[in-house]
Formats: sequence, structure tokens, C-alpha cells
Amino acid sequence: MEYQENEPLFLTVKSRDTVLVGEDEICKVLSFVGGSRDPDAPSLFQVANVDTGEIKTIHAAEVKEIVSTYEQEVKKRVESPTQTEQQF
Repeated sequence: MEYQENEPLFLTVKSRDTVLVGEDEICKVLSFVGGSRDPDAPSLFQVANVDTGEIKTIHAAEVKEIVSTYEQEVKKRVESPTQTEQQF
């Protein structure tokens, strides 16, 4: 993705991004909590599992990959509207 090699992945995660948690769980990031040493560096994420809808809190180190950023999702929707959007 668009992060530097020396910067940990979890520092680039933002709310509304879609991330891989663990080995096989895709989740949408709802919010995050900063650490006590650096409030801008997320240490905990509140996520929603896209398959089950389960909402839970995970440690930042559990995020393995950013599957899709919110900006990428919006761009994709704008470029290819759904059938319903094309009718209006």
C-alpha cells in the first residue's frame, strides 16, 4: 500500500478502512483509541466483521493488511455506479 517501510502498518489505518485481522477475518474499522504516550498513534481499533457483523476491539498489532482504504472504495463507487444509481 502507501506506507513507508520503516513505519508500522497500523499507523496508516484510518476509520472506515477495510483491514485483514489475524489470518482470515475481514473487518471495517469503526474507530480507534490512541496510546497514552502518543495519542495520535492508534493502539486499539474498534472493528466490525464484514461477514458476521460482530463488533469488537482489537489490538493494533492484530491488523495484518489494509485490504481497501475508504478513499479507494469511494473512488470505485464514483467510477462504476450500481444499476440502481444508473436509473436515476
